[in-house]
Amino acid sequence: MKGRLTIRTAGLFFWLSALLEILSIRIEVPILGVLRGGLVGGVYHVVFAAVFVTIGVGLWTGARWGPRVVYLATALYSIDRFRYVLDWAGREAELRSQLTSHPEILDVFGVDRLLTLGALLALLLVACWWGFAAYIYVRRGYFLPAASAEASAPKEAGGEG
Repeated sequence: MKGRLTIRTAGLFFWLSALLEILSIRIEVPILGVLRGGLVGGVYHVVFAAVFVTIGVGLWTGARWGPRVVYLATALYSIDRFRYVLDWAGREAELRSQLTSHPEILDVFGVDRLLTLGALLALLLVACWWGFAAYIYVRRGYFLPAASAEASAPKEAGGEG
């Protein structure tokens, strides 16, 4: 099946993303203008870990529900990233927290420039998710049961019809 290796490899990377979310469970998340840790930050990371595990299972197994999970996760991720981009105060708090031991970076590049760069990067990642969702749509035949996929395949010219 065309696309199988790519889709399964993506599934592995989604599982790796889930693992990284769990490992970062104590890292604060910018939400509504401030960094949120504790229960709120932990729940944020667990929710995304669960989404990534579910996508990974759907991609690896070729489950019929796999594409829908990718599309829903793409929408969820897009909304979250747009929320992130618009949360200027929260992102500034995050940036300052990350660079406390390297204030010279803020002096050289400036907070506004780094926040703008971070926003552009977040939007680029959203575009990548949408590109992957489009790829899954194009390769949606991978997610059909074998009998159904064969029945929907075009017949060869000159064969039985």
